[in-house]
Amino acid sequence: MPKNKAVEEWKEKKFGRVTTEEDLERRTSEVWPYEVYDPGRPVESSEVEELRKGIIDIHAHGAPMGSFLQGRPSMLQTCIEASEAGMRAIVFKDHNTMTCNVANIIQEALENIKKEKEKREEIENSFTPVEAYGGTVLNSTVGGLNPKAVEAALGYKECKTIWLPSLDSWHQNLARGAEGGIIITENDHEKLKPEMEEILEILADYNKEAEDRCPLGACHISNEEKFALLDYVEEVGLDVDIIIDHVTQELTVATPEEAKEMIDKGAYLQFAKTSTLPWNAMKDWVILYEYTINLIKELIDEKGPEQLNLVTDAGQPTHKPVEAGWHFLRALLSEEISKKDINIMAKEVPAKLLGLET
Repeated sequence: MPKNKAVEEWKEKKFGRVTTEEDLERRTSEVWPYEVYDPGRPVESSEVEELRKGIIDIHAHGAPMGSFLQGRPSMLQTCIEASEAGMRAIVFKDHNTMTCNVANIIQEALENIKKEKEKREEIENSFTPVEAYGGTVLNSTVGGLNPKAVEAALGYKECKTIWLPSLDSWHQNLARGAEGGIIITENDHEKLKPEMEEILEILADYNKEAEDRCPLGACHISNEEKFALLDYVEEVGLDVDIIIDHVTQELTVATPEEAKEMIDKGAYLQFAKTSTLPWNAMKDWVILYEYTINLIKELIDEKGPEQLNLVTDAGQPTHKPVEAGWHFLRALLSEEISKKDINIMAKEVPAKLLGLET
């Protein structure tokens, strides 16, 4: 079986790769609300409202979503709320099918809403349609590592991310004790599969010839696969930006050393609100708030913010992306992460990745 360091470490570290016994003692303290909790610096709502204008969220979910997590907020309603909040763009992800075709329809609906508001002589500047985008995830439902599925998605100008496997990845299957799954490497991660190389060539050609750009999201693959991917792109010299999704979610977590190595190899590291802050109806999922905040600060100090990206990854039941983004920004400000760095990570970096004007 190919190497998978994370899965091996989980056998010994039952509470996660980066969670220590000291962390657990602190987080389960009987007097947490009274002696441990630190809300950080006070942040005014107006400060957050102003900061989120122009935000680009390149990782969000929404209904309709097939059979996976019923009760998600709708993509259209999310875009209406994003427009009213002054956000610039949002990219929707569906684990089972492409979303760029849906984004095309949503954009038309938003333009119609704007026209209707103007007819009613409402304030014109109160509704500037957010730019709606999508992509496709290379799970089994689209044929896995299927170059034809990539070409089909790129046929829509709204296609702004191709994601590697999520629910069907070899890494996720291994983590839940199952066999099989889609893996992008062969020979114990020594080389990429031919179909993976073909997909990278398709993306590189698109980024070279099209007016737009489309990055590749590593999604739920193992860190070993991610490094093989980054090495290949660097060695061949392909014009393909690689995003390391939700880098502090336990399934895809990177240690500080791994994160820095990924940045050195050209990757863009994505920090998600969903992996950082609790939300309504989240129940007992253990997330990594302090680890996320500390890693963001460490990477900014040592590497700069230019390869870091802030997203919500929201759109679960009761977890609306626009509202989630507001709370994420507020938390980052309360932890003394500067507005300048937030603007780079949440506006400039995603604009660059999507080929939007900066």
